[in-house]
Amino acid sequence: MAVLMFAMRVPSRRQLDLITHDAQFRDNWGVFGRARSETVICSKQMTNVLAALDREELAALLPEFLKTLIRQKRVPDIYLLDHVMIAADGTGIFSSSKRHCAQCLTQEHRDGSTTYLHNVLELKALGRNGLAISVLTTPSAWLNPADGKYDKQDCETKGFHRALARLKELFPRQPIVHLLDALYCQGPVFKAIEATGQKFICGFKEGSIPTLYAEALELHKLTPGNRAVQIITRDGHRVEQLHTWVNGLEYQGVTLDFVMCKETVGDKTTTFSFLTNFTVTRENIFDIAQGGRTRWTIENQGFNEQKTGYELEHFCACKDLNTMLNLYTVLQIAHLFMQLLAKSDLVEGVVHLTFLALQLIEAMRNLPLTEDLFDPNLPRIQIRFAKAPP
Repeated sequence: MAVLMFAMRVPSRRQLDLITHDAQFRDNWGVFGRARSETVICSKQMTNVLAALDREELAALLPEFLKTLIRQKRVPDIYLLDHVMIAADGTGIFSSSKRHCAQCLTQEHRDGSTTYLHNVLELKALGRNGLAISVLTTPSAWLNPADGKYDKQDCETKGFHRALARLKELFPRQPIVHLLDALYCQGPVFKAIEATGQKFICGFKEGSIPTLYAEALELHKLTPGNRAVQIITRDGHRVEQLHTWVNGLEYQGVTLDFVMCKETVGDKTTTFSFLTNFTVTRENIFDIAQGGRTRWTIENQGFNEQKTGYELEHFCACKDLNTMLNLYTVLQIAHLFMQLLAKSDLVEGVVHLTFLALQLIEAMRNLPLTEDLFDPNLPRIQIRFAKAPP
């Protein structure tokens, strides 16, 4: 029921109870669950079950989903130079002026007020086709600083170190490239990734590591031959991308390459720069630069969609921390299922998840499901990803 609630984008648990009291929904739910009853489980019963469910047991499903998709070769778009693209980002699931529990993080404001928070560090596998697949979640409650003060940067990077070790345990032989923003542009993060044998492409700003940025620009002037131009069409506009790079920067024992992309659309030019432990060449410069930008264009879309379309913070405002984290995990499962459905050949054309959720809820309330749809003796079918539009 919790998965269906998020898939249908029901705006509140109270609204869920109103929907499930509908007679047609009740009958469909009985057919779907193959267990007839006079009533449907209410939201309070649902959260009681989630409160009693071990969070680690439920969260263990997420990496298994990705492993299955990789093993069955269903997600070819998640690879960059034969490495699975993984992005990390912190996101809030609870915020209040009143303390939620003893594990709350705190943020003090200039006016003397205090905000109590629960955040998570989320690792998602990204695809160029728009997929954002949750792989691993590290709750901020595990990382509450000893002094009880909340600091976003410190908390998020500590979470990343723990998540990195766990990711290596889950995918010991899978080549992975981490797509990181400038927050992670620091020596300890680079060395930790190097130690796992994995790759990274990290956003690089002048203020991140000022001395290294200045060195990169100076060496950039001495390598005029390291340049490649690519012209593409985006949304009907001509886009010119000038890529330049510098090899062999040394920082805290890690060898880094510097990549800069100047993109011109009409009269507007935007500059992007990255650090990577890939060895950049003329043959792979376009892939590496595009991978760095995938971090912003796709990963942020995944988080923003969950914040707005799935009312993430609203659903997670529970009194019980275990329920809150389990609801968050169920949201990730529902989001994955709906993404796969939208990209499958079961639906036609380009389908937005909001429209698909509306179709789902209206079907449950208006279209009777028949018992024969769930006959275990029915012949199997194969569901494929629909071809991308030209």
